[in-house]
Amino acid sequence: MLTETSINEDRDNSRAFYPFYVGIDIGSDFHVAACIPFEKFRSEKEWKRSKTMKFNSDSQGITKFIHALEDIQAQFGYKLQDFFILLEPTGGHYSYLVVRVLLDRGYSIYQVENKAVKDFRERQLGLNEKSDEIDARIMAYMGWHKTLHPDMRSVRIVRPASAEQVLYRTLTRDRWLLTTQLTRRKNQVQQLFSVTNPELKRAFKKTGALSVLKLALKYPTAQEMAKVTQDELRQTLINIGAKTIATKASKTLAELLPNTLALNIPHLAERQTWLIEEALRIDEAIKSMDKQISSLLYGDKEKGYNPHPYTKILMSFPIMSESMACTFIGAIGDIERFSTYLELKKYLGVAAENKISGTSVFKSRQTYEGVRDTRRVLFLMTLLLISPKISENSFRVYYKRLVDRGMAKRKAIGHVCGKIAQVLYSCLKNKEPYDPFKHARKMGVILDGDKVKLKIPSNLEDYERQADELADDDVL
Repeated sequence: MLTETSINEDRDNSRAFYPFYVGIDIGSDFHVAACIPFEKFRSEKEWKRSKTMKFNSDSQGITKFIHALEDIQAQFGYKLQDFFILLEPTGGHYSYLVVRVLLDRGYSIYQVENKAVKDFRERQLGLNEKSDEIDARIMAYMGWHKTLHPDMRSVRIVRPASAEQVLYRTLTRDRWLLTTQLTRRKNQVQQLFSVTNPELKRAFKKTGALSVLKLALKYPTAQEMAKVTQDELRQTLINIGAKTIATKASKTLAELLPNTLALNIPHLAERQTWLIEEALRIDEAIKSMDKQISSLLYGDKEKGYNPHPYTKILMSFPIMSESMACTFIGAIGDIERFSTYLELKKYLGVAAENKISGTSVFKSRQTYEGVRDTRRVLFLMTLLLISPKISENSFRVYYKRLVDRGMAKRKAIGHVCGKIAQVLYSCLKNKEPYDPFKHARKMGVILDGDKVKLKIPSNLEDYERQADELADDDVL
């Protein structure tokens, strides 16, 4: 959503008020807008009964809305900057077109954080009734109320993200969705291998590897694979990029395939083929996205992209891939919008919050707020950093100390996520790359200078699957 990639909270707005406040409730097929003059907010009955405008979310509908704003300008002699337009960034991309059109024309556009309208309606106004028209009026009222009381914490207003910022978020979200689909297709194919070619499990450690899928695409069943010689199998494996295991795997297959009990069922073989073809297409799409992510991070003169100022800082962390860095940039936007690391932790979804009744604190749990994408990445980074396959690092030392104190391992993992977010905040705020030795000295840890930059394991999918599960659980 756009709010999650917004740049700065509008604290430097020098205007005391605007002549008109516009609230827009976003929908998939149509939007509803309420344009209310400043003086009408003095009477609760007047602003709550203000007329609204319903317009389609296509080009004709948005143009009609723009013309309505222009008519108000002409009637009262106002300028574009005299309109304070506030909307809720619900519906994924549904708000993107109208926001970009209004911004391109010079209007002052602002957005409220997710769920803010619902909370304001119920807690501040005491209204349980919900409709598009009511929400449009309430957003206009929220804008008026915020300009009169800029320090009011119940309403946090932010400027919309830039087009480039939205691109960061969209790329990483789409990449995660494709990765999920690729894993699903691999799992489905491996199930079919149990029927069409069970011998593959003996020849390869991972039957979901792309090289195995390509081999099965050429020889869909064990019977077809048994017809070729070992040399032909070996050459095929070399051609599809499995040179290191080609000899051993082809030998194993040549020994086992003549006695196979695999079933040659045409329907299953056809299903296996199109699943593999789809998996390979998804893999190519992921590679294409990775190139686009690299262009955004490091710059591309042909596309007009400048290197992002956070790239060098983020990539200095011991475990950080380009897609991870892009996820953080897309979510955080500008670190200056967060006054403390606690705000960032909550925004990234790894803060602990207490369950309180009266004066008693029953327990603490992970917040349900925040950006799920970054929470998933933080759990993935933590699982990799504490893995025994990774060299010693300050974050693993912190994890071990928590466990040694008697903290449950799953809870300790959540606390390490928060520690990463805290260090991340410090580095971005101070515009300094991560220094593993400086971090280690503060924790009283001695690091091996040759093993500071840690290598991401080859079985990353296993860690990603576990990170997805932890991101949905209450682990703090």
